Amino acid sequence: MNPPLPTLVFDFDSTLVSVEGADELFRHTLSGRPDASEILARFQALTDAGMEGRMSYEASLKARLSLLKASREEVEAVGRDLVARITPSVWTLRARLALHAHRIWIVSGGFHELIEPVADALGLLREQVRAQRFRWDEEDRVAGVDPRTPMARGGKPEALSDAGITNPIWIIGDGTTDLELRERGLAERFYAFTENQRRSVVVERADGELTSLDQLSTLNHPPPEPL
Repeated sequence: MNPPLPTLVFDFDSTLVSVEGADELFRHTLSGRPDASEILARFQALTDAGMEGRMSYEASLKARLSLLKASREEVEAVGRDLVARITPSVWTLRARLALHAHRIWIVSGGFHELIEPVADALGLLREQVRAQRFRWDEEDRVAGVDPRTPMARGGKPEALSDAGITNPIWIIGDGTTDLELRERGLAERFYAFTENQRRSVVVERADGELTSLDQLSTLNHPPPEPL
C-alpha cells in the first residue's frame, strides 16, 4: 500500500500571489497622497523585517496596521484585484490544484478578506484557510486584528495545529514564519518558494527550493479515488 500523499500547506503572500496583500491594500489607500511613496516604503520595510526574521511577526503586523486606514470597500476591492496577481506558475497549475484541493491548506499571516477571492479563483477550499481577520470600527474601517482566530492567538504554529491535519505536512512559502513550522517539528518538509521573492536566510535552511510550482512533483500524482 502506498503511503498517503502529503498535505500541502501554502503561504499566501509572495507565494500563491506575487505580491504582499497588505502592501497592496496599503498602496490602494494611499492613492493621491503626496507623501505616498515615503509612507509605503516604511510599510514595506516593516513587512520585510517580519518576513526575514529581523522583527517578530507580531511586532511587524502591529506596526503596519497602525499605519493602515482602510474601509471595508477598499479591502474588498483589493481582494478582487489580487486574483490578477496570482503567481504565474500557480495560475498555470490551477486545474491541478483544484483536483488536489482536499489536501491543500493556506496558512498565512495575511487576512481572510484578501485570501478568499484568490482561493475561490484557484478552486481551493475556504474552510481550509487559516489566517488573520480584520477587526472593524463603527465606521466600517480597519481597526486592527480580530483576536479570536488561531492565527491571532499563536501565529502559524497555532493555526496549523488548529487545522488538525493527520497526513505528513509539506510547507511551501517564502518567509521565516513558514520555515519555523518545520523547525518546530510541525511539518515533515519545508520548501522555499522563490518565484517571487528569494530570501537567502530562508533558502539556506530549507529542504529544497522551488523557483516554480511545477517543480513540486507531488502535484503530478492523481488524486486518490473517493472512498
